[in-house]
Amino acid sequence: MKEVLIIDDEPKAVELLSNYVNRLPWLKCVGTYRNPLEALAFLQKHPVDLLLLDIHMPQISGVEFYRALPQKPKVIFTTAYSEYAVASYELEAIDYLVKPITFERFLQACSRCTKEETTVAAVPESNPQAQEIFIKSGPKLYRLNWEEVLFLEKSENYVVFHTCDRKILSRQNMQDVQEILPDFFCKIHKSYIISLRHLNVVERHQVSIGKHEIPIGQSYRPAFFKILSERWGQDKVFDAV
Repeated sequence: MKEVLIIDDEPKAVELLSNYVNRLPWLKCVGTYRNPLEALAFLQKHPVDLLLLDIHMPQISGVEFYRALPQKPKVIFTTAYSEYAVASYELEAIDYLVKPITFERFLQACSRCTKEETTVAAVPESNPQAQEIFIKSGPKLYRLNWEEVLFLEKSENYVVFHTCDRKILSRQNMQDVQEILPDFFCKIHKSYIISLRHLNVVERHQVSIGKHEIPIGQSYRPAFFKILSERWGQDKVFDAV
């Protein structure tokens, strides 16, 4: 897992980048700083693998800050101004992201650094209800039992497999994944497929699985409650449609 430090004087940018980092299972955010001089003190005691570094900051530019570092981690520059691109490439930056930054563009940049872009391995068509799936993450292949999966989340061109203790990101179409799922999975939103075996609480507009609250799409609600009724009996499912 790569340790990441975020340095940006804009609170919204820090929040966005922190969210993006948390969505990638091979990255760990170890700190965020709006003041680059405070970040410098942190780096002197805590070296990191990757900097997400804003260029245009009031105290010192990101380019000047990076040049001043005695030990230079890998860096991805972020900025609202495209004119700094040449300077960033002279410093051998991994990438140069112009705001507003999409998650897909962020993922491309981080994949260059970590080489951890993930894909899901093919599941034999002869056994669409297989209890296990193989997911490739970088050079490794992970075996995942469907019983472990709490829910699946669509994130642009990726699917995130959520389990109790990890998230696995796969460059995969949600519809393709849905076709190989066991019958105890149910799509309740355009971006979510849940495991009925891990379902804890059902409300009118959302369900709870562990600590996760997942929305129920309006167009999916009737079919979802019909499945609940058929699975557990009408008397055990309240009328929330």
